[in-house]
Amino acid sequence: MDIPNLIMGITLFAVILLPILLINKKVLEKRKRIIAKINAFAQLDNKQIGEFDAWTDNSIIGISNDNTKLYFLRKTETYDEKMVVELKDIKHCSIASTYKTGTKNIDKLELAIELYSSNTKVYFEFFKVDEKNFMMGEEMRIAKKWSEKLNPEFPKNKVLLYNI
Repeated sequence: MDIPNLIMGITLFAVILLPILLINKKVLEKRKRIIAKINAFAQLDNKQIGEFDAWTDNSIIGISNDNTKLYFLRKTETYDEKMVVELKDIKHCSIASTYKTGTKNIDKLELAIELYSSNTKVYFEFFKVDEKNFMMGEEMRIAKKWSEKLNPEFPKNKVLLYNI
């Protein structure tokens, strides 16, 4: 065996693999922290989070195990929100996109939730262009998923017709 080549191969492998493992570990730790935050937030209502989606290291949306409440947390330099919505109060849910003037590039992506109780809309910001975030990642997919999840699962306005 050629020992110098073996040492060089192992060193090169370690130099490439070690940063990847460290970055992955850091991402997993941040993900665990945001999950712990939403679980602690749900504990205030004596609830547990059943299903959730997290994107970046500062944003998460989840629904309680008993399907009664929707929780949303997002903290950036310009946006800091912790919101809870009763699922029975949701009238309609849609995706609201704001575009940069004169372009087709999304500047802001939000989940717009219309409520029965106040006839107003609550907006959950999923993405906003700034100095650090200029490209969208998983935000659109997650927003579509939750918009679809919240609309058909809780239909409120049903009209029943009977023939007598």
